Amino acid sequence: MFIESRELVMKHKIPVAKTSKYWQGLEEGKVYKTVCRNCGRAHYPPRAECLCGGEVKWVEIDEEGVVEAFTVVYAIPRGFEWSKPYTIAIARFGDIRVMGWAENVKVGDKVAIKTGKDESGVWKVYFEVV
Repeated sequence: MFIESRELVMKHKIPVAKTSKYWQGLEEGKVYKTVCRNCGRAHYPPRAECLCGGEVKWVEIDEEGVVEAFTVVYAIPRGFEWSKPYTIAIARFGDIRVMGWAENVKVGDKVAIKTGKDESGVWKVYFEVV
């Protein structure tokens, strides 16, 4: 037995005013996390303030990471019809995990973090095997 489904399209606006340093960093080839000046907790994606309410400082992620998981997406979501199957990976960079686009990765690979525009002109995080 099957139930007929309907197409669901969701759009949302991302408030970027308090995290504009992150978005500008992507355009400059830099990826940032935030670290709380009060409790030391690191955040990625970066937060404008820590969960404890403390002020945060912006820190560039520039060390090597290690791939912890990945998936190849074959069922291309609506709005990405121009894309071919792609790989999304999660890599650990010290005290945080970052999600990014990658090619030919496997768990345990060492990766560098990079930025770039996708085919639609959106800035994204990419991993490059080192």
